[in-house]
Amino acid sequence: MLSTTSGSRGLHPSGSSQHKGSFIAAVLLAVIYLLTSVLIASHRLFWYDEIFTVTISQLPDCSTIWKALAHASDAMPPTYYMLVRIFDQLPIPREVAARLPSALAMVAGMLITFDCARRLSDGVYGLIAFSVLSCSALPYYGYEARPYALYFMFASLALWIWIHASDAGKLSSFLFGIVIFFAVAVHYYAILCLVPYAVWEVSNRKPWRAPSGKLTAGCLGVLCAAALFSRQILALRQVFSPYFWSRPAPSSLAAILNDYFNYGLFPLAAIMIWVALVGPREKGAVASAMRPSEQLGWFFGLIPVAGYILAKLGTNAFSPRYYIALLPGIAVAFSCLLWRQFGSTLRISIPVFLLFATLGLGVQFVLVRHPDLVRPPTAKLEPERVNAMLILENRMPTSAKQFIVLPASDLLGVEARYYSKHPEKYVFLVELRSNNSVSWNSRTAMNLGQYSPMLFWTLDDLKAHVRETALVDPSQEAIAAVEQSGYKMRITGRIDGGLEVVSVE
Repeated sequence: MLSTTSGSRGLHPSGSSQHKGSFIAAVLLAVIYLLTSVLIASHRLFWYDEIFTVTISQLPDCSTIWKALAHASDAMPPTYYMLVRIFDQLPIPREVAARLPSALAMVAGMLITFDCARRLSDGVYGLIAFSVLSCSALPYYGYEARPYALYFMFASLALWIWIHASDAGKLSSFLFGIVIFFAVAVHYYAILCLVPYAVWEVSNRKPWRAPSGKLTAGCLGVLCAAALFSRQILALRQVFSPYFWSRPAPSSLAAILNDYFNYGLFPLAAIMIWVALVGPREKGAVASAMRPSEQLGWFFGLIPVAGYILAKLGTNAFSPRYYIALLPGIAVAFSCLLWRQFGSTLRISIPVFLLFATLGLGVQFVLVRHPDLVRPPTAKLEPERVNAMLILENRMPTSAKQFIVLPASDLLGVEARYYSKHPEKYVFLVELRSNNSVSWNSRTAMNLGQYSPMLFWTLDDLKAHVRETALVDPSQEAIAAVEQSGYKMRITGRIDGGLEVVSVE
């Protein structure tokens, strides 16, 4: 087992090269990312997924939250919503309160990854691991009210325990199992956190030898979480899996690294190519063999592959953000690679750190100044559409129409209703597909509507109330169904953002 306290000096080369300066720099960077994440959060409206987080966390009690998720009102475990519920009591804007757990978890995970890499190399290489994370998609999840930053934090902590906690006694195994349990308790796909450890053991342990105590404890942690949330998991399997919006595809798997390092991938790849060409010559000798800790970190790249297989086998859910657990392993492996090639050569490590730190901080500060540039990962145009809808609503005469009807399949309805001055006017039009099923978005909204008052109509309901409705961005099928009933529809309003209002002439 990897452990810095197991007596193997090769796994803990930092020794006297660790400096207080690296700790101060890491904490300073963490504070900067925490404060900037809060600032960005304070200037952003919630988007579709976050509104589900906030709405469910505000249900009357934890029992109702548990029951709502057992009816597939959202795809995350109840634990996260209960945590957001606690933070929602803080006397700060809800957009900040709901996102604060993510901001805190993000910086905690970055610091844990820093310390994990620092112990394997030295302080500057720990800072490189920290700065690599800052150039990934991770900072976005520090100002989003979803559990991905907590998922990342627990993945980082599990890696730290696996590498650095002593194998003597059972405490480290117990802690590893507890951390994996909590990881699954905030995101079901955290079961994939065990993949790199299992692969590492298979490749490094003797055949037919029993799994290590830590891996066994991790498996028990997964089983305990699965048993605790079995009702919610079964509901997702039955209700969501057949209709999930992001199904596994080879192109999606191939794009994972670009999704996570959309502006940091090029410098990462360029440095690794440079290391391969220049590293050994720079040291004047052949580079040393890869250490087990570095090997383990690269195995984290197998997490999306395992997720792809899992999705193919039955979940049908393959979204890049579900594999955020790969980040701490990749960051640690990259810093270990540089350490293995260049050791304590500051003229190499310092520029690499400054490159990634500058890139990450530069993007973060741009978003502080222009939070409108932040885009949800799967709905790039939603900020403009929500603002357009709110403007459109304000322009409508309050007495002109009683209902504002939007397709239940459109994210816009849930978002606009949340921020509307008249949410009681919003109606969600549910339309059947050719196979008599409803879309993923319609289904999630209907499930949530069982616990949070929302009004849903079929096409027959629309025909019955068509004279008192204004349809926003209706489908051609909805317009055709109304006109077949003898009504003539016309566009009565339009606004920048592509929204149009259609009503009876």
